[in-house]
Amino acid sequence: MDEALQKKLKNYVLWLLGRQEYSRRELTQKLQQKEATPEFIEALLDWCEEHNFINEQRYVEGFVRRHIAKKHGLKRIQSEAMGKRINRALLESVIESFEIDWFGLAQDAYLKKYSNSQDDFDHKEKAKRVRYLMYRGFSYEQIDFAMQAQ
Repeated sequence: MDEALQKKLKNYVLWLLGRQEYSRRELTQKLQQKEATPEFIEALLDWCEEHNFINEQRYVEGFVRRHIAKKHGLKRIQSEAMGKRINRALLESVIESFEIDWFGLAQDAYLKKYSNSQDDFDHKEKAKRVRYLMYRGFSYEQIDFAMQAQ
């Protein structure tokens, strides 16, 4: 690889990181799409980590915060993290450090969606509401709590 291309790719990575957090794996994929050599990718990402431009802990914290803001439950967060190949131990420690009230979050998600609807509904509507909360990643206990709290 010539020096001009290396400089261009370095600027590309810095531009990406200036917009949002990326994991090392995501940046590796983006650089591979630009046809960078594996040695250059490793060297560039090591340099980014040295200068704290890439930080897996910070990336995972942002990832969890985004999902909590979207009112997603633990199962959904874990599923999405698995898809992004986030370290499970790191994810668990971040979730633990946030001390999230999953029951309150389930209730908030439920009320946001169904606060303007009628209180008495049939089994079909109840099943629909349960599916909605399950898709968002909440457990049966959390769903039951959220639906009774209305």
